[in-house]
Amino acid sequence: MPNEGQGADRWRVISRPEFGLTTVISEAICDSPALNGSSIRSLRSSSPLLMLSDYGGAHKGARYEVYSYLVTTVVGFSVFDARRRQLREAGLGRRRMSYKALNDTVRLRSLPGYLEATDQLAGVLISFAVDKRAAHRLTEDHHAETAFGTLGPWTARPFGKLSRVAHLAVIVIEGVRADGQSLIWITDEDEIAPNPTKHAEATRFIGHLLNHYCTGNMGHFRFGTTASDSGNLLIEDLAAVADLAAGGLQEILSRVGLPTNSRLPDRLVCAAEGVPPIKVRYIGQWLSDSAGALKKVNVVVDEGAGVRTGECRVSRIKVESLPGIL
Repeated sequence: MPNEGQGADRWRVISRPEFGLTTVISEAICDSPALNGSSIRSLRSSSPLLMLSDYGGAHKGARYEVYSYLVTTVVGFSVFDARRRQLREAGLGRRRMSYKALNDTVRLRSLPGYLEATDQLAGVLISFAVDKRAAHRLTEDHHAETAFGTLGPWTARPFGKLSRVAHLAVIVIEGVRADGQSLIWITDEDEIAPNPTKHAEATRFIGHLLNHYCTGNMGHFRFGTTASDSGNLLIEDLAAVADLAAGGLQEILSRVGLPTNSRLPDRLVCAAEGVPPIKVRYIGQWLSDSAGALKKVNVVVDEGAGVRTGECRVSRIKVESLPGIL
């Protein structure tokens, strides 16, 4: 049955209490002033949807894992495509843009222009910062026999990450899609799809969740990695949008320096020790701005005191980029 009560330009809420935390997260996004209206309408007016994702915070010292999803369409990235080609011809060359590689002088010099180009993308960029103590709430256990067939052996870490990536992705997909719309999803090459066998199993697992969560009819679904780039670096450059968001938000969160049981404030205007790297200031300002075609939403799933109560807090956060802040 289609998701009733959702207009053509409104976020589709997963409004089923039995889905628990995913329902709460979906509802938290629904009221974002950056979404709804033309941003959703433009995504639903063209098929297929194109989603690219990347992730941060896997290292041991991080309190939050960050999952970032860019959703656009072939029509929606046309201006970005032209501008990112100009940046490459102007000196970026064939260097891959990524947060970790921004210590490279050429990439860092190209970053402001690249971020300006991304704001011409017609679409949404949604990032989730998940307190690692709350990660189990979005994590599935591996079972060899499932409702969608047999799975080969997976170790706990990559399968757990796959399940979190998939649960959060489905919230985004259901929120922005139209009935019957097809989806192409490109993920960074990492442990959730390390080889053709695991890639095929991950595709079946994600398809199962799509059928489970999404209301109404789905179109065709394809799941690939950045290895599918044709050589013109368009897929790489689109995926870099999610990479920069995940890496930048993760570093911003690491600079807040909250006590263990404190919850992240709804506005990130907490001063950090020392002077933040220029890449953090660039990306912090970019994440705070949805004035362009690309609308950005940042959501935190914060366990905090919920360790004792069995509850967690879900909230949208506003990244405030001001001189001397972050």
